[in-house]
Amino acid sequence: MAREKKFNTPCQGAVYVQVKSFLDELVDEHFDDAEHCDFYLKYGSTVVEISIEPYNDDDAIVEVLAFCVQGVDPSAELMRELLELNSEIPLGAFSLVGNDVFYSHSFLGRVMQADQLIASLENVATVSDEYDERIVEKHGGETAIERLRSFSRRTTVVSPRPN
Repeated sequence: MAREKKFNTPCQGAVYVQVKSFLDELVDEHFDDAEHCDFYLKYGSTVVEISIEPYNDDDAIVEVLAFCVQGVDPSAELMRELLELNSEIPLGAFSLVGNDVFYSHSFLGRVMQADQLIASLENVATVSDEYDERIVEKHGGETAIERLRSFSRRTTVVSPRPN
């Protein structure tokens, strides 16, 4: 039995429904998290999460986040490289949380159009897919897809998204 979603604000619920509608229409395969306002899909060697969080009473933030690399060695060199990439890439940003590298882009969702969501998805997935293997080669860790594949051999799962 599917659980009923709990929304913090009516706008969060409306944006969630809109995102689900766009994904159902435009994306071949996605997973809808039954307990949260999250969707997951894979692209190349990365996994992308779309989350919807309330923003004030009358809007919601849509965050498109890629699980880029997990289990990386968080060196000063890696942090410098990620900051340099953030200054060069016009949309979105890398972050390092513990031993995991993420790439994300956020925008307000109340007046979102389908092309805005798709552009954000394409950008986040493409950038993450472009850089994840480079980061693994130089700093260790695993891509999100490698981590999911190793799930069947281990009990490790994809790390939770940063808060």
